[in-house]
Amino acid sequence: MDEKRLLWVLENALRVERDGHQFYTMAAKASGDSGAKDVFSNLAEEERRHFDALQTEYRAILEGAGWDANVVLGARWNPQKASGIFSNDFRRRIVGRHIEMSSLSIGILLEKNAQAFYQAAADEEEDIAVREFLRDLAEWESGHYEILVREDAALRDAYWDENRFSPLL
Repeated sequence: MDEKRLLWVLENALRVERDGHQFYTMAAKASGDSGAKDVFSNLAEEERRHFDALQTEYRAILEGAGWDANVVLGARWNPQKASGIFSNDFRRRIVGRHIEMSSLSIGILLEKNAQAFYQAAADEEEDIAVREFLRDLAEWESGHYEILVREDAALRDAYWDENRFSPLL
């Protein structure tokens, strides 16, 4: 990948991470559930760290220093449980929990798109260090996606039932 193309990838990656950070920060603030706040806050923090790493790489390339293979994304956040992230109180009072459920749906789309973007960029990259960095980001976003999909699946039926939603109405 030439320098111009790499800068374009990094610019778009910075937008992806900025949007993710802002979205998850808003979702955490809007949620009335401590478990949801924790999930969204942790996702926001990871997106911020991704942004910082990408910004470091972007600046290094603009300044002519080239790719910095020493830039790291940091430790991954892994929730204790694969599902059940939201509190039991949330599950009992799922009626009207539209912000949290919508945030899960939007987050799923953001993460799926981010993963696809990073994987496609990695597939085009010839430089091993850059390719591995982009693949790591793709894997990280895939992990976020899986967490959100599992939680959405665990809550969906109760949410639809309690809120009297039906695809048949």
